[in-house]
Amino acid sequence: MPTHATTQRHLLLVRRLQRFPGQPVLFEKLQRYLLEQTSVGDLRGSYSRRTFERDQRQIAELFGLTIRSRRRQGYYLAETDPLPPGHEALLEALELREFLRLPTSLAPYVQREDRQPAGLEYLRPLLRAAQAGQVVELRYQKHWDDEPASRTIGPLLLREFRGRWYVLARMESSSYLACFGLDRIRELTPTTRCVQPPAGFDPATYFAHCFGITRPTDGQQPQLIRLRFAPVQGRYVLSFPLHTSQQLVSETADAICLNLTVYDTHDLRMELLSYGPEVEVLAPAGLRRWLRQAHATAVNPG
Repeated sequence: MPTHATTQRHLLLVRRLQRFPGQPVLFEKLQRYLLEQTSVGDLRGSYSRRTFERDQRQIAELFGLTIRSRRRQGYYLAETDPLPPGHEALLEALELREFLRLPTSLAPYVQREDRQPAGLEYLRPLLRAAQAGQVVELRYQKHWDDEPASRTIGPLLLREFRGRWYVLARMESSSYLACFGLDRIRELTPTTRCVQPPAGFDPATYFAHCFGITRPTDGQQPQLIRLRFAPVQGRYVLSFPLHTSQQLVSETADAICLNLTVYDTHDLRMELLSYGPEVEVLAPAGLRRWLRQAHATAVNPG
């Protein structure tokens, strides 16, 4: 398993080669870049071509990115298209995790949130299993259970939501799909058994109309949801959209109206409830009634 220093080096190499897609970089320039970006010391003497070739293999395995060489011109990433959003988010999460392992001398300049998501150590083995189409065995503990239970799953997709990571997986014994929070995994064991995604499964579109990690299984269709925000909260939502389908309908001094096309799920309802009086549901009627009743119950729980 790569050490902290190795992971940091992998991320630096990938980010350097991503900067100018398709343009080769001489090995000597990569050495110099690593030296400038780290405080490890003189990498020129310790970072050999042999080590670089080993990094190439590990980067291909861990990130699915191929570093190729062009004779006498240097090295470049074979993938010139932007990374898929989920893959890019995973790379960013790993990069952030490495950055936050700061030397003690730098601690006064960075304040991180005390609560950190658990289970990030399972990102790599789950990604490997998803790429290989292989089953993993879990000891998984739900929040309402006293003891972990065994689960045997075929990982299909890693997804981040609200700073936590989840894996969408197919149960080995059926075609049923379920989401598992990485923070609730207590133990993970890779296997060599293979599993196929359900027929018609498309990871690029599975969560397309979802807010969060919940996708209805009862045939519910995405709905057009219209929201009216108070101006300040509305500008915040404009700068950090709730969903990729978000569209601005109108903006005045009194309110900002937005449309979303998403499933009406528990995750979405909890988000709307968190805005308190700063948001009003204009449509659909059922969601509007629910939010009004939820606020009324909070005021008069009896």
